[in-house]
Amino acid sequence: MQHQKMNRRRRGRVGILITFLIVFALIFSLILTSGLFFSVREIVVEGAYAVSKAEVIVLSGFAPGDNMFFINKAAAARAITSRMPYVGSVRIRRDWPGRVVIVISEAAPAAMVEHRDVYWLFDAQGRLLETTSLLILPDIPVVNGFSLLDPMVGTKIFPAVDDSAKLDPLLTLIQEMQNKDIWPDVSEIDITHISNIIFSYTTQYRVELGSPEAIGKKLQVLLLALEQEEVTDRGPGTFFLADAADDKPVRFVPNN
Repeated sequence: MQHQKMNRRRRGRVGILITFLIVFALIFSLILTSGLFFSVREIVVEGAYAVSKAEVIVLSGFAPGDNMFFINKAAAARAITSRMPYVGSVRIRRDWPGRVVIVISEAAPAAMVEHRDVYWLFDAQGRLLETTSLLILPDIPVVNGFSLLDPMVGTKIFPAVDDSAKLDPLLTLIQEMQNKDIWPDVSEIDITHISNIIFSYTTQYRVELGSPEAIGKKLQVLLLALEQEEVTDRGPGTFFLADAADDKPVRFVPNN
């Protein structure tokens, strides 16, 4: 008899707990769907300097009053990057209780290439940013010996069939130039022959890299050579770095 009473009490407590959980779930569900306590009150854009913050917010689709739980971060990021070429990447976070932060990483022109009398600017990841009909950006290297196929702003570079093997070495070269702070002084890159990539460095030097293997090491060897007075005192000339990856001496031939 005593055992039956204990079972009834236990079942009663379980029933009360289940009822409480159901009521709590219903209340929480009502709060979520109503958005009274979890609505977006403020939308902030960080990292945007060249692009319009207002346009970023519009493209995100976010608006005050949206439910914080139901905003689609992935869709918003896709919409922003697809419509704004100079936005390289987007991160979106929720700052509770009602703040949405859109963090922008802007893309920057790394080089340009001519296609049907129009110059196409692209970033170091190979994303086409915009076009210009004139060479009005003297600080941006011009790439020669490389052809585009049906270029479109906001998309990745798609090279012509004959130049498909050149894209990865070209982007690697640009990225290594940026990493080693060589890029600002490069005015022209010639990748006509993949077996011997050539670029102009400052107004004095022509650099022949040879094949695209070990580009980073070759550029480091170039920087070390430029620190040697016996090289720089010889005036303008050409560096031959084809064998630099094998730790062979750098060959420098002055113009005169």
